[in-house]
Amino acid sequence: MVDDRARGLMVGLAVGNLLGITTEGWPRSSIARAFHRGMENIAARPGYPDDDDLAQAIIIAEAATGGDGLDIDDLGRRFWHWAEVNGAGMGRLTGSVLSLYGGAYPQRLARNRLTGKPRKPDGMPIIEASRKGWKGSRAGNGALIRTAPLSILWRDARDRLVCESVVSAVPTHWDVRCGWSCAIANLVAAAALTGTTLGPDMLMREAEAGMAASLPRLKTYGYDTRAPQSVADAVDEASVSTLDDLKFDGRDMGYTLLSLQAALISCWRARDFEQGLRQVIEAGGDTDTNGAIAGAVLGARFGLEGIPERWRRREAEIRAGRIRMVRCADRLVAATRERVSLSS
Repeated sequence: MVDDRARGLMVGLAVGNLLGITTEGWPRSSIARAFHRGMENIAARPGYPDDDDLAQAIIIAEAATGGDGLDIDDLGRRFWHWAEVNGAGMGRLTGSVLSLYGGAYPQRLARNRLTGKPRKPDGMPIIEASRKGWKGSRAGNGALIRTAPLSILWRDARDRLVCESVVSAVPTHWDVRCGWSCAIANLVAAAALTGTTLGPDMLMREAEAGMAASLPRLKTYGYDTRAPQSVADAVDEASVSTLDDLKFDGRDMGYTLLSLQAALISCWRARDFEQGLRQVIEAGGDTDTNGAIAGAVLGARFGLEGIPERWRRREAEIRAGRIRMVRCADRLVAATRERVSLSS
């Protein structure tokens, strides 16, 4: 059962991204006018490289299975290399941070249909670049898009999951709201992988317990044991709201806590994968990213078999020749079993 749910998480992430990618930035009303029957089918076409949602999630999956936990400097190098050779969909904040780290703006070769070789980073350390690029105001969802694979690897070690989730955010998203978003979303996904549901109160208790267990390491990055009030308020609001109650196509488009709410509401309210994901996309706004984040959580809840076959087939067609999301999931599950075996 865990294998099916883990595969569902990774494939759900890809399906959610691809279903929403052609309507990114659209208002809800425009989507309703253009798609009278709603978002039934994936309209994306083959030939375009994986964008940031997919590519960075795969990076996190590969980095997490390569050793005993994530390393921020290693992630910085991996993200820079991706931005140099691909860079499709890269957000403003990620681009700003990587420019400081690399010493120049990434080439985005595949995104710009150029040829060339990736350059070595020649700027400031990634931690310094992340802090400087943040400038005290941005809390984008660019870290939340990539963190879901960690919930497979650390699903049975919730304190460690919280720590690794924060570490996955830090290289490009210094704002603590971003790390908290990653931790909370991954706790929900980890529970879904084991067939359980975390309500809002238990969710916040587990998140804060994980933060407390991870100090002093996370304190270095500005984290404390108590969640910022804005984070707690976002979780509370999601627990009593539907997707229709929130505005996903307004000024807060791309805000990490709004994307977190899309995932939480989907997990807590959806009848099935298709209904839950379609509602997220049809709400408009940052549809590809919200789709990826919600798709991962819904995939963990309903499993691979719960994802419509037409969407699974289309995802495989569009991404033919690239690493399969099922394979990523299987590697994470195998790494989890190996870790548990070595520790017992």
